[in-house]
Amino acid sequence: MSHIENVLSRTDLDKKNIESLKYIRQHSEAAYDGLISGLGAMGNAIFWACDNENYTESEAKEDLRGIGEMMMYIPGIIAALKFNADEADFNIKERDKTPKR
Repeated sequence: MSHIENVLSRTDLDKKNIESLKYIRQHSEAAYDGLISGLGAMGNAIFWACDNENYTESEAKEDLRGIGEMMMYIPGIIAALKFNADEADFNIKERDKTPKR
């Protein structure tokens, strides 16, 4: 499973060292590639699979691999979005507790 959720939920890149930036870049690029590959493969599979004798088994296998690659990243992206929403909610509630002058 990817660790893309750790990359997506970060907002302090200007404070990161080179190794951390490389980690973030590596996982961000891999997620991007996986999602683009999967979306394209899903489009191909859905479009060509319908009554098309020219859609070969090897093309179908390649497209399924692309879909699987994309699906590996989606749970991490969803987790990062949930984390960000929870963090924002927490910060809003904490600020609401602050006495107003």
